[in-house]
Amino acid sequence: MSSSPHTPYLIVGAGLAGCLLAWRLHQAGRRVHLVGSSALPAAYRVAAGVINPVTGRWMTKSWNIDTLLPIAQTTYRAIEAALGIRIYHPIPEIRFCQNADDLKRLGRRLRNPRYANVLGAYHPPGQACPLFTDPHGAFAIEGAAYVDLPKLVGAVQQFFQREGCYQDAPFRYAALRPSGPAWQYGDITTEAVIFCEGAAVKDNPWFGGRGLQAAKGETLLCRSPGLTLPNTLFHHTKWLLPYPDGCFRIGASYDEADLTETPTTAARANLLDAARSALRQSPPIEVVEHLAGIRPSTTDSRPMIGPHPEVAGLYCLNGLGSKGATSAPALSQQLTAHLLEQSPIEPEVDCRRFT
Repeated sequence: MSSSPHTPYLIVGAGLAGCLLAWRLHQAGRRVHLVGSSALPAAYRVAAGVINPVTGRWMTKSWNIDTLLPIAQTTYRAIEAALGIRIYHPIPEIRFCQNADDLKRLGRRLRNPRYANVLGAYHPPGQACPLFTDPHGAFAIEGAAYVDLPKLVGAVQQFFQREGCYQDAPFRYAALRPSGPAWQYGDITTEAVIFCEGAAVKDNPWFGGRGLQAAKGETLLCRSPGLTLPNTLFHHTKWLLPYPDGCFRIGASYDEADLTETPTTAARANLLDAARSALRQSPPIEVVEHLAGIRPSTTDSRPMIGPHPEVAGLYCLNGLGSKGATSAPALSQQLTAHLLEQSPIEPEVDCRRFT
């Protein structure tokens, strides 16, 4: 099912959102053409792909998690089976209470039946894991996982490359022109152009600036011969995610002021200090890789998908923020249903709310 001069769906951006949307349309038997440059920065290369059902200072359920999590699990498992890869890794999660207020919040959450499916047992001080400082106790979070996003995106890109419908190149906005009821891009005629560029949407002449509020995030890939973490995602003031090879990831920083792709010494120091203060002992930590990327978020912290409010044939799938691994499967499913069946876009994520 290679691309041809008439391709119904042209997808701009070959990161997590673009690849999942292309995959869903292909699975539905539709012809797609995927455009995105592997030489440009991309959030999926930096993100740890963590799926965390309970987040934030107030220990609230992640947005729409009861709907998003089952779709994410099903989607990633289906891609694993189809492409012969392993990308979805369920993992136990322990979050440490930081103070007495955390304990009060936890008590309220444990009494709330809405949280019964995501909160596990409370561990009194010192009992969750002896490696960590733990004066206030900790609790388990159910349903956590991490997704190997670089492996996922790379495998889907290779799939479409073999199909002859992936162009590894920057998208040229000036080359996209209306052609009657369709759009023309080079020798491709298409009925729908779906922009999934992440933070690069700022340069998009149709969707740029519509509700975008990008933020920089940095993580550290580390190793320490004196530290062997169990296979558990630990959340202290920052999270520590161990890998089977003995390395672990520390994350993540958040910065709305600096929107460059350059890693900073300040974020490195902050992340290392957080890890050392979380551990009872402070073994030497070697930074293997320091990664920085721009999260494509929005002013109301909700994704934005659907048709352009004024220009027919243009769509977007963007604004996933730090929850892309959780939300991209369901959002790509919703947009696919809209494209193929004219199913309505949920108002909470409809990009037209930023008109």
